[in-house]
Amino acid sequence: MKQKKSRYFTMMIMPETSGAEVKRLRVSRRLVQGAVVAVLGLTVLTGAAVYQATKLWGQADANHGLRAENQALKQSLESLDDRLQQMDRTVDRLDQLDKKLRALTMVSDPARNLAIGPVGGLEVGEGGPADESAAELRRDLFAGRADQVMALVERRAALIQTDADEQLKAVEALSVHLEGQRAVLASTPSRRPAQGYVTSTFGMRVDPFIGLPQLHAGIDYSANIGAPVFATADGTIVHAGLKGAYGKTIEVDHGQGLVTKFAHLSRIDVQLGEKVTRGQIVGAVGNTGRSTGPHLHYEVRLNGIALDPQRFLLE
Repeated sequence: MKQKKSRYFTMMIMPETSGAEVKRLRVSRRLVQGAVVAVLGLTVLTGAAVYQATKLWGQADANHGLRAENQALKQSLESLDDRLQQMDRTVDRLDQLDKKLRALTMVSDPARNLAIGPVGGLEVGEGGPADESAAELRRDLFAGRADQVMALVERRAALIQTDADEQLKAVEALSVHLEGQRAVLASTPSRRPAQGYVTSTFGMRVDPFIGLPQLHAGIDYSANIGAPVFATADGTIVHAGLKGAYGKTIEVDHGQGLVTKFAHLSRIDVQLGEKVTRGQIVGAVGNTGRSTGPHLHYEVRLNGIALDPQRFLLE
């Protein structure tokens, strides 16, 4: 006959001293089994938690590395975008210089055979493929789409390279053409007549003496009395002396009906009939004539008609 298992475990606690009472502790079998199962379950859960924590820690470390790598890539792309924008601006400046040189010499108009005189419409066009790709580049860059960004960077680089190659060919062709036109260019007033801030531009303004709108026929450069004044092109001195409200004035004839005027001078360093070259000092800034303060008044006239000097400047 099978013996029935006891429902309890009996634990005997025997003291070391002789004669002491032996203590008996009875524990339920179910309680012991439950405790064993609980310990095993807790061990399994602890192991699973440690494993999951280790896995998550590894993923977090990998994600941190990926974020750092993405940040470095983003910074590199931003730096590359800045360089591409600088290249865009360089190509634009090259295009402006090419157009202004052609305008000053009328190279693009063979019928006029390099006649002197400025033309309008020198602004560089906007909204081309390079501008569109630049906008897409910045949008995708900040959206974190690296693959699209790389494609756009390559596209922009190709567009800029194409533009640069075309501008280089145009300027090289212009350089060859202008090599034999040095006399024409040397007689074109294309540099600043003095160092200083432009305080009044060409066009209508309120006359500071009479308070009524009048045409300001030139550009005013603010500078200290005695600051040097330079010839803006090769030519011949046709006036060197006082001239009414202009005060001490110099006029230079550059040929083809083109004359430049320097007014309100404090000193005149040239004589009537003298030949001058571009960049030569011809006088000094002053406050003579009808003037509100030390400055140089500079004019460009073609056949007696005042033109905006800014349209001639290449600087």
